[in-house]
Amino acid sequence: MPKRIKLKVKDITFNDAVFLLKELKSNECACGGYKKEGMSFCYSCYSALPDDIQKDLYKRFGNGYEEAYDFAVGWLKVWEWES
Repeated sequence: MPKRIKLKVKDITFNDAVFLLKELKSNECACGGYKKEGMSFCYSCYSALPDDIQKDLYKRFGNGYEEAYDFAVGWLKVWEWES
């Protein structure tokens, strides 16, 4: 029988979870541009992110994705969108 693995899941509010799921299902990037459904950002925004931030966006929902998305939006606001 396979061994069960316990995952450490961060406590997030219901509203935060709904917001993030809607963002993922949406075809509009946080910058207002087009993105593919299921992707965090459009190609331009995603490409502008440093590699380590891009990598963090592949974390699972409930296991670090929320923080990675918030950090990426903050980085884009400072380095891309406000330029």
